[in-house]
Amino acid sequence: MKRGLKGSYTVEAALIFPFIMTVVVFLIYISFFLHDRAVMSSCAYQAALKASLVRTSPDDMEKAAIKAAAYSIEGLLLATDEVKTDVKVSGKKVTVSYSGTLQIPQSILFFPIDGSEGISVEGTATAAQKDAIEFIRSCRAAENIIR
Repeated sequence: MKRGLKGSYTVEAALIFPFIMTVVVFLIYISFFLHDRAVMSSCAYQAALKASLVRTSPDDMEKAAIKAAAYSIEGLLLATDEVKTDVKVSGKKVTVSYSGTLQIPQSILFFPIDGSEGISVEGTATAAQKDAIEFIRSCRAAENIIR
């Protein structure tokens, strides 16, 4: 006669399974957070760079940055809600910032996160206008030094 396995494996699996599923779901949300933060930083840099190419006035730079910021992030975020865009123009520098909230369901966690409803996700980038003539001159000077 074969001896049957005891039910201890089933009981142990039933006790460990909720913990394993919580860890898996938490890793998925961490990957959402990292993805959205990288997308926000990249889009902020692209919008700031596009605005820094405008040479007419700071108001035109700000309008171009707002337009580029709204267009570049559209449809790219996975889990971040309520994305706010902030554009600042000072002199020849343009700073574009995104901020939003990544919602994590409280049912998958056994404790609240700082009493808030989600995790803040932010991305910021700055670009400055460059003088093309000065840049070419400095490149030629560096080339002459290297030779």
